[in-house]
Amino acid sequence: MDVVGEFQKGEIDGKPCLIYQNVIKPQIHSPNSSDEKHLIQNPLPIQNMTKVAIDSGDNLPPPPLFICPSLRFKLTITIEAKLLDDGGPTPDVDGKLRISHLLGDNMMYGHDILPLFWCNNKEADPKNDCSICNTRKVGTCYYFCVECDQRYHKECVESPLEINYPSHVKHSLQLYNVKTFEHCILSTKKAEVLLYYCALCDIYMHVLCAQAKIPFLIDQPKKHDHTLTLFPRQASLTCNVCGLVDKLHLTYVCRSICDFVAHIDCIHNPQTIRISRHFHGVSFTSSLPSGKWCCGICRREIDSDYGAYSCNVCKDYAVHTRCALRKDIWDGIELEGVPEDKDVELPFYRIADGIILHFSHGCHMKFETNGVYKENEFCQACVLPINEENFYVCVKCDFILHEKCADAPRKKVHPLHPHPIEQKVVHENHEFECAACMRKSSGFGYVCTINGCDYELDAVCASASEPFNYQVHPHPLFLALDPKKRQYATFASQQEFKR
Repeated sequence: MDVVGEFQKGEIDGKPCLIYQNVIKPQIHSPNSSDEKHLIQNPLPIQNMTKVAIDSGDNLPPPPLFICPSLRFKLTITIEAKLLDDGGPTPDVDGKLRISHLLGDNMMYGHDILPLFWCNNKEADPKNDCSICNTRKVGTCYYFCVECDQRYHKECVESPLEINYPSHVKHSLQLYNVKTFEHCILSTKKAEVLLYYCALCDIYMHVLCAQAKIPFLIDQPKKHDHTLTLFPRQASLTCNVCGLVDKLHLTYVCRSICDFVAHIDCIHNPQTIRISRHFHGVSFTSSLPSGKWCCGICRREIDSDYGAYSCNVCKDYAVHTRCALRKDIWDGIELEGVPEDKDVELPFYRIADGIILHFSHGCHMKFETNGVYKENEFCQACVLPINEENFYVCVKCDFILHEKCADAPRKKVHPLHPHPIEQKVVHENHEFECAACMRKSSGFGYVCTINGCDYELDAVCASASEPFNYQVHPHPLFLALDPKKRQYATFASQQEFKR
């Protein structure tokens, strides 16, 4: 039985919306009865098959049972391996699922089928994530596999191999098992393992996002004063929030006295955030003061008639909406109503004139000036030689720090990473690999403050900032990074950005 996911008009809590349903694909054959003809012309939602059978008395099949999502992955691998053993072609797309979610469709493979039990609890268990998509708690309604002892979202279990999405009508999306993180085009959040993917357009949708209801009307006073209405078709309309035309996103328009247009994801953008390319927080504004504005991230011009994020302190700093919300720029935390943290932890205490106590060393250190290169003396922080620079040296041992390294902040925001980083002195095995230059270092490092994030920079790369003034180049340099690729940190001049 071929099943496809589609959206149909309906109401939830009295509000009109498009509701996701799994429907049976029409069979391509001549109908033998009026009932079959009606079923072909009007695909039947499989969720309602039992109710229709009872109400009408038609001889329809019972509601389908589902197999464990983990088994779907195993069966797909088994089929692909058998095709290769039989001399068949290598699968053209890695990770594409080939096994239906329905129990009856998989009897032919001779595997032990793992039926799932539908659970509808009164209270949600906050400790249990879905074992397939690894995101979001399963809530009160979920499936439980006895064999695996795992819980799964209803949407993840009942996900068909193919869905049709309203904002992507030209192509259907196929179900994939993806091993790496991808960004959902609907929520911009990271998703993995079980995703819907269009190979022609290279877009991903999280299973839950792809099956979520689509409201016809949205009220979001922070973005617009009037009610917004779903635009029924794809169109080349410029979003007033991000200033871009994007046919892949659902679009909402104001049908009142104005011509406001917004993508569904832009409507719910955060108001105040912190980005890695600026020291202060930035807040969304529907338009900028007239004049010439340059984005602080991509260095391209900002159209002041559309939305952007501007600095709450610096009156001349602004960034494009989409640039500010990039996953390598923003940490994903909404800061509206949260005061900025102005407390600065000093790297050392000044004991007397020319004498300090640095946090990394238990002894006093004295300030010295240097006029000659010392081949065998190295800074403990950056592991570079003590050249013709000022430095601090321990009064009891040979511990040395460049003056600039001693002044380096304990905690900072760095343009290479969306989370704050803080200094770390002691490392396991006495060395680490810098995430920017990929070199080993035995000096001080800056590590991410978020649990589970192992990002770390050495002291030299952590000292780089924007704009970067290089003595052999006449123009200021800015970071040029592709957020989809891991590469060495490079700098480009503003003239190169504008090409």
